[in-house]
Amino acid sequence: MSITKQTKHGFTLIELLVVIAIIGILMSLAVTGIGMMLTRTKATKDLTNHKTIAAASWSHSLDHDGRLLNPRTQLHDDANDEFDSSADQIARFWVKSYDEAGVTRLEYANGPELSLALEDGAAYPYIATINSYKSPLDPTARLRSYSLNAFVGVDYGIDDAPSTFDIPGLSEFFMPTLTASQIPQPSSTMASISEDDRRTGGPNWNGWLLHPKNDLPFLVWYDIPAFWVPNEVGTSNVDGSTGTIKLTTQGLKDRWEEIIADPNNSSFTRWNDAGRTSEDDYNRFRKKLLPGRIGSILDP
Repeated sequence: MSITKQTKHGFTLIELLVVIAIIGILMSLAVTGIGMMLTRTKATKDLTNHKTIAAASWSHSLDHDGRLLNPRTQLHDDANDEFDSSADQIARFWVKSYDEAGVTRLEYANGPELSLALEDGAAYPYIATINSYKSPLDPTARLRSYSLNAFVGVDYGIDDAPSTFDIPGLSEFFMPTLTASQIPQPSSTMASISEDDRRTGGPNWNGWLLHPKNDLPFLVWYDIPAFWVPNEVGTSNVDGSTGTIKLTTQGLKDRWEEIIADPNNSSFTRWNDAGRTSEDDYNRFRKKLLPGRIGSILDP
């Protein structure tokens, strides 16, 4: 009788390393996929907040003779009394970082807003929760992630701020946009935008603005959008619809990275993009400010 010996073979070291490598790759893909899913979930909630804000402005108009929310967040401190905020303008300030007496509603000078700044704003009765003012994508500790379009809800110019009146080339775009009926294309006009202004500690001051002309020697960004989702920024429109503006250039994001790397540097009052590295994105944003007046076929 013959006896057959059976030899058991284990994994070789190379086989074990291959298996470990495959498991590592699969785990990496799983983590990346989960991260992307979480980001998209937060991005969806972000757009829900935008819709809530746009709806608040629309609802406010129904209760106040058609008047939309005003994009400003602080009182004028200009020496010219002619441009002091009127009682009607102050009553429509969507957020009040300063009250009528000029008392601050910030944690500290130029710091994040207190909840009272939001609760006393004209938008709060229609939004009703502090949580809707902050994007789930916002990595900061502040309460508010969003700004309103500086060209919407105003009497005669960019969020009625006297400091903007002397900026060359702006006055040709001034027009009243107190009501939706005064806005040429409400379905294409930005109502709100995600902004990440960390230059002075946290607040997104007043309305969101860039210079509406693109024929200057340089491109002027007064405010920078938030880049929490790669290659897109959430917005709402005056008619209540929402969407994203797709980013195609790296120049704007590079500048934003410089700003948030040094958030206490107040010298970043504006970004003059002399190299026009952000021109494609610049045009996408400016054409959302007030289409029909800005970014039309008649505008270079």
